[in-house]
Amino acid sequence: MKVLHVLSSNKLSGAENVVADICMMFNDEYDMAYCSPDGRIRQALDDRDVKFIPIDKLKPSELKRVINYYKPNIIHAHDVRATLISTLVTDRIPVISHLHGNIEDMRKFGLKSFLYMLSTKKVKKVISVSESILVDYVFKKHIESKTVCLRNIIYTPRIEKLMHMDNNNYSFDFAYIGRFTYPKNPQRVAKVASEILKKCSSAKFGIIGDGELRKEMGKIFKEEGVADRVAFTGMLPYPYKALNQAKCMLMCSRFEGTPIAALESMSLGVPIVSTPVDGMLNIVSNGSTGYLHSEDENLVDSVIKLITDERLQSEMACASFKRFDELNDTNNYKEQLRSIYNE
Repeated sequence: MKVLHVLSSNKLSGAENVVADICMMFNDEYDMAYCSPDGRIRQALDDRDVKFIPIDKLKPSELKRVINYYKPNIIHAHDVRATLISTLVTDRIPVISHLHGNIEDMRKFGLKSFLYMLSTKKVKKVISVSESILVDYVFKKHIESKTVCLRNIIYTPRIEKLMHMDNNNYSFDFAYIGRFTYPKNPQRVAKVASEILKKCSSAKFGIIGDGELRKEMGKIFKEEGVADRVAFTGMLPYPYKALNQAKCMLMCSRFEGTPIAALESMSLGVPIVSTPVDGMLNIVSNGSTGYLHSEDENLVDSVIKLITDERLQSEMACASFKRFDELNDTNNYKEQLRSIYNE
């Protein structure tokens, strides 16, 4: 069976990691190819030995060309734009739509949510990475009969393979990893981190990622007088070593599906301090594997406890490892996906 994964982004982030992991874990079972606009994703896929079919831009004519060349049995389209275009270009190849985030545009009446609803009439199955994606979708009644919730996992051999490709050393006490975009609320990350740095005069904060709100984060750190203890690494091809050397990870997202960065953090035994949103409620056991708080002052206090109390940090690191093993059932994930493909 040949499965063509279709994505609209040319960068590596959460959804892209999920797709690359799927390709890696099914490497011996299916012929899978990753199709997206060319860019930084190329090197990431090459490092993972994932077959890549680059396009200039995700548009109907480009996808038709790829389909004629690759001749897939199934198209696995990731997120809304890829689903819309995939259903436009084929009537004979089954399309599976995979929704990776509970985005605001899908919770209200609008062109995007409406067009997606129309496209799903030609979709074989919808996969959501959290229950709330379906619950909050404004046209949920039109897709609920064909939707299945499949929570993200990570393919741990990927981390084991890539971690040792990073020759740098890091000295972050706490870290953030992710895109600097509205759903991740990077301005709040900067404000919370600034309060932590002001209360812990020797602490250092590492920020791994990039995005359109990068300048706003930097401005906040400068205004708060802590910029000299903040390191923006940019997008690291192998962020695992930097994350592994931190004592905890800070997240302040407005909403999340099942964030890959959080699973990676737990797999490395790095406790998480986060806002209590969506997928985080299932991942983090509050007070055991990390902390979930709505108020900034509580987020600040919890990070400070983890970076200053070695015993607490060690206990939560062990608990995070254990919780990750419970969550990350690769065999069950593969079986569910296999069933969807063969249905």
